[in-house]
Amino acid sequence: MEAGFNDQDLELIKSLKYDPSLEPNFEALKGCLIWDDERPMGLSSEAYRTISSLLVARSLLHKGLTLDDHPINADYCKKVWAAAQQQISDWPGFKRLTLSDEDRKYLEDEIAASFREDL
Repeated sequence: MEAGFNDQDLELIKSLKYDPSLEPNFEALKGCLIWDDERPMGLSSEAYRTISSLLVARSLLHKGLTLDDHPINADYCKKVWAAAQQQISDWPGFKRLTLSDEDRKYLEDEIAASFREDL
């Protein structure tokens, strides 16, 4: 299974440089953290969806779960993850599979705040 990247997408993604000094941002719609060096501008719609799927999958790991815990389609999640690891193994998002204590607290606080806003 291909991860949904054309040649231009691959070039854009492979041009990303991991920056460990960056702070994460919380994406409320996906319920996940994202760093500015993980998603390049100019991706195709399919590539954007694939990166979004990777972010959601990684958020499971950040929450102490596994890809098998994906609430909608664990098989798809695992296939996209495996294909992306082959195609874009240097993607900065793969370098953040675990969170620092500070980032974990930020994620938990943001998730709690988003639930309060929904009430």
